[in-house]
Amino acid sequence: MSQLYTNLAKVYHEIYQKLFDYDQEFKFYDKHLKENDVRSVLEIGCGTGNLAKRLINAKFDYFGVDLFQEMLDIAATNAHKEYFLQADVRSMKLDKTFDCVIITGRSISYLTENKGIIEALKCINNSLKMNGLLLFDAIDAEKMFLDFKEIRTDKLEVEFGQNKYKRVSKSKKNLSSGWTWDWESIYYQMNDYGIYEKIGEDFSTLRAFIKDELTLFLRMCGFELISILPKKSYAWEDNFYIVRKVAYDF
Repeated sequence: MSQLYTNLAKVYHEIYQKLFDYDQEFKFYDKHLKENDVRSVLEIGCGTGNLAKRLINAKFDYFGVDLFQEMLDIAATNAHKEYFLQADVRSMKLDKTFDCVIITGRSISYLTENKGIIEALKCINNSLKMNGLLLFDAIDAEKMFLDFKEIRTDKLEVEFGQNKYKRVSKSKKNLSSGWTWDWESIYYQMNDYGIYEKIGEDFSTLRAFIKDELTLFLRMCGFELISILPKKSYAWEDNFYIVRKVAYDF
């Protein structure tokens, strides 16, 4: 289980505001939502609410779901608590349906098994109005694995307010349940003496997707693909999927 979203939730909140441009991320989603006359939005993997507060301020009828309560506790400081719910996308049951569901921050990468992907897409289908949209980003497996060394290392330093952090990461192929890899990270924070001290570590197995396999999953769960667009993001190359619900029975 990832520690980044539990014990290190505050660290995540501060580091990722420097790694991602949430204003640009909001503009990207706002454009697609407005082009499709979307008013109600369900965000899967809403995290600490950095995108949520921008969508709420833009007067979308917003609701956010995340697996980790520690993330939602921080999100409640960004927006009102009633906008969020702790739930697993593979089993969630909501009281209303939405014009659009967005899965942000490549959260689909954590669905490493086919069974979990299908369960999640069926729950998303049930959360959408007929002809509603599903928008999400996913890491492109072809672009990633054709140039994936056996072990990839990465180090970054981030300053947020008075806090200075360092993250040392290692990615290693495992291919056990699809186009998957293991990601290990150690997090450090600079103390008052200018020395980095270890504050935690994290381990996750993540999945990238080939376009055809993801399209098949979507068709099996009552969706049709409208388009796939390139999307710039941190570290890996992403595809952005625009999908429409066309069938019930899930």
